Amino acid sequence: QAKDSDDDDEVTVSVDRDHFMDEFFEQVEEIRGFIDKISENVEEVKRKHSAILASPNPDEKTKEELEELMSDIKKTANKVRSKLKSIEQSIEQEEGLNRSSADLRIRKTQV
Repeated sequence: QAKDSDDDDEVTVSVDRDHFMDEFFEQVEEIRGFIDKISENVEEVKRKHSAILASPNPDEKTKEELEELMSDIKKTANKVRSKLKSIEQSIEQEEGLNRSSADLRIRKTQV
């Protein structure tokens, strides 16, 4: 449904999204949050590496923190990977049913 007023060149388009698209966009936001967390952890790893390299005798605490960060990055990356796989599989199922809806095309381009 689109409205066009004669006064200006603005066109307003309202899109009716169903529950599935809301759920999809929530998943996308969750994945973005995980990716942001990975980025933050990578920056922290860089700082830890610099501290270790700059110190003639790096302490064990810094090394342990580095290991924890690396482990956290791996866990978060695995979560992202599994969530993306899940979305990809749901898209393939939709395609298998020969559905050619707008939300399917949106999901396909987002993944």
